[in-house]
Amino acid sequence: MQRVAAVGLVALVGVVAFLSVGCVSQEKYDAVLLRNREQDKLLQDKDSQMATLTERVNALTASRTDAQRLLAEKDDHLATVMKERDAVKSAFDQLLANYNRLVERPSMVSGTGIPAEVTAQIQQLHEQYPGVFDFDQASGRLRFNADITFDSGSNAVKPDARAAITKLGGILSAEVAMDIQVEVVGHTDTDKVRKPATIELLKQLGKAASNQGLSEARAEAVADILKAAKVDAGRIVTKGVGESQPIADNKSAEGKAKNRRVEIYLTGSGTAAPPAAPAAAKPAVPAF
Repeated sequence: MQRVAAVGLVALVGVVAFLSVGCVSQEKYDAVLLRNREQDKLLQDKDSQMATLTERVNALTASRTDAQRLLAEKDDHLATVMKERDAVKSAFDQLLANYNRLVERPSMVSGTGIPAEVTAQIQQLHEQYPGVFDFDQASGRLRFNADITFDSGSNAVKPDARAAITKLGGILSAEVAMDIQVEVVGHTDTDKVRKPATIELLKQLGKAASNQGLSEARAEAVADILKAAKVDAGRIVTKGVGESQPIADNKSAEGKAKNRRVEIYLTGSGTAAPPAAPAAAKPAVPAF
């Protein structure tokens, strides 16, 4: 605005000087004034444009400052992320090294976490009593044939089976087997409980006069022998499932004999794996 005023003043001085040299016509005077006004308007427009450009320059400068600040913050954040990535990679590398050492080390437990020493002892016991029970190392299951273990309709354990179960209790009560949990499950075939002696026995035991009651009584009888062999009662769970879980056809005598059984499941504190599952492959190392 000062520039416009100054130009206007110069123009006015020029007009005065022009008039002072002699008389001029009104037409020329008006023309000079018009030109002066046009110059004033042009200068005002230029000043307005200059002000607009100045505002844009200031805005761009502020945006550039903000961009520089954001870039600096991005660099700081990137540096922090890189440090965290390096820490995670270092921890992963350590875990992978530990895993590889475990994979390469000879296995000390079976698929169900049972120590190899205990598994070997049970296998030896099975070889000593081949007809009394079967041992599945993969699942940690011992299966006792009820016809060899008990008299018909009874929960009294026969001598050979009692001896085998007592020795099993000795294995499970050793320090190396202290973490092993024991589940004893009784099973029957589909033949109904009809013998008066069996019904009376189950009544005295507080059990139902049924296959369910008989399976419970037999599971508890086996558990009692393990407890007498110093296996902590807190490690033993018993249940009877009656005829609900057959492993053979109940339409034949042979199938019924297979279904009459007591199973002992052993589970250790190691990492369990499903029976017959394929060996797990080593994990792929991610690209960092």
